[in-house]
Amino acid sequence: MPTFNRAYTIKDAINSIVDQSYKNWELIVVDDGSTDNTKSLINSIGDERIKYLSQHNQGPAVARNFGISEAKGKWIAYLDSDNEFLSKYLEVMLDSLDIHPRVVFAIPRLNYSLELYEKGKLIRSIDHSSKIPVNLSIEDIFLKTFHFDTNGLIHLRELFDEGIKWDKAMCGMEDWELALTIGDKYPEGFLYVPVKLANYHQRYGGDGMVSNHNYQEIADAFEQIYQKHRNDSLLAGQDWYPAKVLKWQKLQKESDEGKQPPFYQYYFQDID
Repeated sequence: MPTFNRAYTIKDAINSIVDQSYKNWELIVVDDGSTDNTKSLINSIGDERIKYLSQHNQGPAVARNFGISEAKGKWIAYLDSDNEFLSKYLEVMLDSLDIHPRVVFAIPRLNYSLELYEKGKLIRSIDHSSKIPVNLSIEDIFLKTFHFDTNGLIHLRELFDEGIKWDKAMCGMEDWELALTIGDKYPEGFLYVPVKLANYHQRYGGDGMVSNHNYQEIADAFEQIYQKHRNDSLLAGQDWYPAKVLKWQKLQKESDEGKQPPFYQYYFQDID
């Protein structure tokens, strides 16, 4: 769990792990240079399974790699500090992995919401849970048929030792890029568990990454990922490049001309 100045949400995230029906876990929280009371809040929980680490602010990719390097378990699961696992997440995911021994990484279905904040107050919310299909394949990840997210992702710890790590050079979508890297090496190693096991809040108008992006940065992330993975066999037949790059470049131009709102308002334009 990487975190940065999220003392106001992290307790709910941690409690969702403490409340898991499966109890044999360790939680590694990597504080990416917080200046709030994150450390004291975590220490006050008093659970020996929770390990607090800190680093100078270097971004979530570096924080996650640091956390994995300290992990002792066979499996690595991810939860951001403003989201929550449902109580059966670990139990269901590990049971599913036990009966699929060839799997090296998996994701569950999510409760997925877009949320717009103003001065710290939630003013609009859109339920996007239906955007995550009941059935998914490894091809769907490469063909970008849905929004891939870190929360709920689980993979073997040994992948890190093989050199598969979070790419700190990514300008965005580093979770999707990691999945592409794993999937390219292990195309038969993916499992989708079609059970809603986590709450994913994509927050806009606050302090999250999506709140601080502009349209051009989205275009740049698509370009960067395509150039890195353009020779992956599973990318054959994709139609998101260059279409998505051109789409977000066009939106940036329109935003510069005052024809589009800032990126953090983009998905909420049609809401009364």
